[in-house]
Amino acid sequence: MRFLCAVLVMLLAAGTGCGPTRSDRPDIFLIVIDTLRADHLGCYGYGRDTSPTLDSLAAEGTVFTRFQALSPWTLPSCATIWTGLTVRSHMAGKRELVTYGLHEDLDNIATVLGPEGYINLGFVNTVLLSREMGFANGFDHYSCALHGHGRARETVDEVLDWLHENRGNPNPKFVLIHLFDVHAPYDPPEGFDTTFSPEGAEGLTEWRTDSLDGSIITDDCDHFVDMYDGEIAWVDSQLARLFAELRRSGMADNAVILVTSDHGEEFLDHGLFSHSHTLYQELLHVPLIVAGTGIPAGVEDSISCGQYDILPTIAAVAGVPVPDRVEGVDLFADPPRDRIVPASGVIRGHFQTGPNEDYESMCSVLSWPHKAIVNFVTGDEAMYDLVADPGETVRMEVDSALMRELEYYWATPPAVSPPVINNDGVEGNLRDLGYIN
Repeated sequence: MRFLCAVLVMLLAAGTGCGPTRSDRPDIFLIVIDTLRADHLGCYGYGRDTSPTLDSLAAEGTVFTRFQALSPWTLPSCATIWTGLTVRSHMAGKRELVTYGLHEDLDNIATVLGPEGYINLGFVNTVLLSREMGFANGFDHYSCALHGHGRARETVDEVLDWLHENRGNPNPKFVLIHLFDVHAPYDPPEGFDTTFSPEGAEGLTEWRTDSLDGSIITDDCDHFVDMYDGEIAWVDSQLARLFAELRRSGMADNAVILVTSDHGEEFLDHGLFSHSHTLYQELLHVPLIVAGTGIPAGVEDSISCGQYDILPTIAAVAGVPVPDRVEGVDLFADPPRDRIVPASGVIRGHFQTGPNEDYESMCSVLSWPHKAIVNFVTGDEAMYDLVADPGETVRMEVDSALMRELEYYWATPPAVSPPVINNDGVEGNLRDLGYIN
């Protein structure tokens, strides 16, 4: 009996060193701010005071300064966030005018955390992340507003109401919050519309283009940037309410918060506007801020990383195993610094012109400081030095090493055959958002 007791004590002691138990696992909040460029936040060096709340969070945690979207629009990039897979692996997106959703057989953050005792909550604001698109798999509660622009306040209220009504539940929570306000139309609410422009929106909230050739009719770029920044400030103010309540309730004492985006936005950086149509940094360089229990504070990490790293990083925070085919890494486990980060899933959309294949066959790889972009149909290719040329204006010949990486990524076999989405409501919403001409 003494021997059996001793063995039991040893086993229990050994178990305590294998990560957090169900009872002490942190609550995890993943906040995805749609269409948010990294370079429009103070903690990423922006000159305007758009983001005091996020800047404060960044000071208390770790900022990943070279974090990349793996696609320039919501459906494929969020599929990567959910699954930890590259776009060429999960294949959710749009090709040859066909919309493909997220396959139910793929593990995602919710299906990874759920069996380990987590309650999974999703609050999203676009049809692209709806149940019909496959994004609710594994969630215990999933709220989706199909037309969710301007709902930051309502969404934060929904989150706080759920947490208040279920405050006695001892299980750890994974809370996914997607906010769509920064996305066009750039129409911040009263008080935020004049934050960076005394005149406010004055009814001009979206780019106007010629219906025949897609050319820009109005040259109001500075105005749209003012309104875009006002939207960021508005969302930041609503996150301040969320974070204040987490502190007041005590949830912040054992919580980890991740803030990121699905893609950026172009304001004539390369002569165009909106997103989905290129792989330049204004569309791919997005923020990742991580703060909370066990996260190093006041750190700026310059490792090359991307959206596929979010799932394994969250799994490590929760102390749960990562599915074998996940392609990202835990960003706090000292990953290699010389990583290759790919991107693809480009579509025409947003009133751009040209054959679909001229967009859908693009891919890029980042191997800091160099980034290469190639179109495997047209043969167009270029390489840029992001230190000497951060605006990607000086085209260089792609070196052989990066070309091999591009070819290797483009040849990635899909992990699944993604489901075709034949839903008139979904297609109508995609047309309203500009993803279908």
